[in-house]
Amino acid sequence: MVDDVTTNLKSAAEVLQPFYHLSMAKSGRQALNFLKKNRPDLILLDIMMPEMDGYETMEQIKLNPRTANIPIIFLTADTETASELKGMKMGAVDYITKPFEADAMLGRIEKVLQMEDMRKNILSSAKRDLLTDLWKPEYLEPEIDSRLKHIQEAGATMLLIDFDDFKRFAAGGRGSNADGVIIRFCESLKKIVPADSLLGRTGRDAFLIFIPYSLNEIELMGLCSDIRDVSLTEANAASSTEEKLTVSISITLFPQHGIDYATLKSKLDMAMYYIKQTGKDQIHIYRGH
Repeated sequence: MVDDVTTNLKSAAEVLQPFYHLSMAKSGRQALNFLKKNRPDLILLDIMMPEMDGYETMEQIKLNPRTANIPIIFLTADTETASELKGMKMGAVDYITKPFEADAMLGRIEKVLQMEDMRKNILSSAKRDLLTDLWKPEYLEPEIDSRLKHIQEAGATMLLIDFDDFKRFAAGGRGSNADGVIIRFCESLKKIVPADSLLGRTGRDAFLIFIPYSLNEIELMGLCSDIRDVSLTEANAASSTEEKLTVSISITLFPQHGIDYATLKSKLDMAMYYIKQTGKDQIHIYRGH
């Protein structure tokens, strides 16, 4: 909540704090500084403030890609009808009049948050591959780049997993159950990747794991072993052929191998190419090839 009047902040806190985690700022500048490191689910923004009013604050919020989609409810006095209309035209989703009436305030906030949940669910569905429910490749780059901007000493790890000779396997027709193999593999993969990982499908039989922190060598090799021993076993169990599939895994590290998705993915592909040219069914960390 952003309001330059302390009594307004106190009265709102009495209503909201039993139901929500509330952070408060007394100016537009304070709010923008807060948003550099935090991303709230909703912003309550007073219109009439000195130095930087609510309109200018909202404009700055909307100009930043990180904060542009945060819903904003304007706080207005009963007499500010023109201000309410201007705020709605600028992109506010609703307004709350002052002095605050508890039930009305809570009702409007709940309605906006429900709409935001629906928007996020629809957006999330559009980003997901229908067969596996993993991220589509076109959404991976902006999402990972956004996350990399907030990772410093923690580092990050990216893995590319590619089935060996899957095209020939899938050409076997229904007997190979190619889609079933992919589904079974991905369901197992979701269970064994580290917490907060991002999973994407970058090709028919290629998958990317983004881990927002570094793994030591033992942890990294343990994960790769689980992928090959657990998830691959699940995948082969879904096949009705006797042929056993194998996978190759390439690895890049942030920031050692790059500081953005495009660079890290390019080096993943280079490392994967090296594996495919030197026998397949291997694990390889990028080392310049």
